[in-house]
Amino acid sequence: MSEESVEKKERLSPRVTTSEVGDTESVRIDHWYDGFVRLFVWYPSYLEKKEKKLLLKIDFIILTYVCASYFTKALDKSNITNAYVTGMKEDLNFGGNDLAYAKSLYSAGYIVSMCCGVMFVTRSWARFMLPILETIWGVLTFCQAAVNTPSQMFAIRFLIGLAEGPIFPSIVYTLGSWYKRDEVYRRVMVFSISSSLGGMFSGFLQSAAYSNLSGKGGHSGWQWGFIIDGIFTVPIALFGFVLFPGTLEQAGNVFWLRSSEWELAKVRMRQSGVKEPTKLSFALVKRVFLRWHVHYFAAFWVLLNIVALPDGTGFPLWLKANSPSRYTETDVNNFPSIQSAVGVVAQFFLAGLSDSFSIYPFLSVTQILFIISYSSLAAWNIPIGYKWFCFMIIGFDSVNQSIVSGQINRACRRDAEERAFVLGYSDAVSQAMNIWTNIVFFPTEKAPEFHLGYIISTVAAAVMLFMPIISYYGERWDVNKYENKVESVISQEEESSEIEVPDVVSGNGTKSIDT
Repeated sequence: MSEESVEKKERLSPRVTTSEVGDTESVRIDHWYDGFVRLFVWYPSYLEKKEKKLLLKIDFIILTYVCASYFTKALDKSNITNAYVTGMKEDLNFGGNDLAYAKSLYSAGYIVSMCCGVMFVTRSWARFMLPILETIWGVLTFCQAAVNTPSQMFAIRFLIGLAEGPIFPSIVYTLGSWYKRDEVYRRVMVFSISSSLGGMFSGFLQSAAYSNLSGKGGHSGWQWGFIIDGIFTVPIALFGFVLFPGTLEQAGNVFWLRSSEWELAKVRMRQSGVKEPTKLSFALVKRVFLRWHVHYFAAFWVLLNIVALPDGTGFPLWLKANSPSRYTETDVNNFPSIQSAVGVVAQFFLAGLSDSFSIYPFLSVTQILFIISYSSLAAWNIPIGYKWFCFMIIGFDSVNQSIVSGQINRACRRDAEERAFVLGYSDAVSQAMNIWTNIVFFPTEKAPEFHLGYIISTVAAAVMLFMPIISYYGERWDVNKYENKVESVISQEEESSEIEVPDVVSGNGTKSIDT
């Protein structure tokens, strides 16, 4: 925006509120290395004391809760594969493509609940939606330890997906409701890392359960893995009823937030251009689908999930195929944690730096690495050391999710309902694709080579390499449209600045005043 426009905005009439004109995308860095400093310094000196205190408080409570919550979910999502390779396959007679079917049914349940549930995150009562769904998730996680047949596991995986559907997009939406442009990517990064840590810890947990608890209480090691997951999940869900404030608009009555802090939080987000929710109506659908955001992000998220399909599948099943000749049962559970650790480091730097720099170079680096990795795995007959390198690169898939989650929050910040809809719709479409892509591209009976799957993932990564060009021009178009709207408001204000009012001093007619 031009300096002249900024000056005009600063002298707007009080009738033009901050929520209508605030739209800052500025990031306060003076040197290129400041971005790296900001990876570790989250509360810079230029922040006022009260704002710094507010940020500390919402980081400690909101960010800690959502990370702990999603950590437990990642434990269970990863544990289905870990359980499969440590006895569940034999105990439940999980043959053929049963593992792929279980994952696809989870995706089906996820879609059914997400389509409806994510839209309610903007409603005042939705503060309790996440803790309720997590409590249901925890109970169902316990139930997985009691199944005796593949069909029972299929049913429970569908119900677990049903419980999780609205959770991920709702958490991302919530984070976008509390944090500004130069804060949100790092917070989404930490949230995404909690999922990676859950996947990493799941291997160690299943390995420990297999080694130390097999046979205890009449349960196998893989069953103990699900029991321990449930023990972690339920208490965290119960804490959510007390601590989790929901979105900014829902947090007025939480005990740990003063009214002055709540008002400051609202001012911060209005200055950053994040709009408050309005009433839900069918006009939302028309409004959303006439904009570029929903089409672009849904397509990108579908490709993102296709690229991520080998994560949690390719590497563990390759290890299993080489067990016990090359790798032990403990190795099969523990080694995939290295892949998750690579993802954690990649997210910390690439997604973390997105708060300070443009996101596009980081997305490009990620897709180039995927193209190298998946094309090499498609060839398959490569040296063992290089194959390990390619499997480790798969851990970068969380970088895409972390960065694009933050990008949706910023691209749709001017319409709260659209922001919730795009987050939910994009994830729902991608999960709908996963119902069949898991089975067609990565069928368990084709393990561990998955030749077709790796080719498809290579193509998806290549398309994703160039897709951000669309969003770059789309965001520029949004900015120009917004600036034109502001200029129009300014012009209307200037035209009405000369108004007629009674001359109460002299009593003789009227006089002009500058408002």
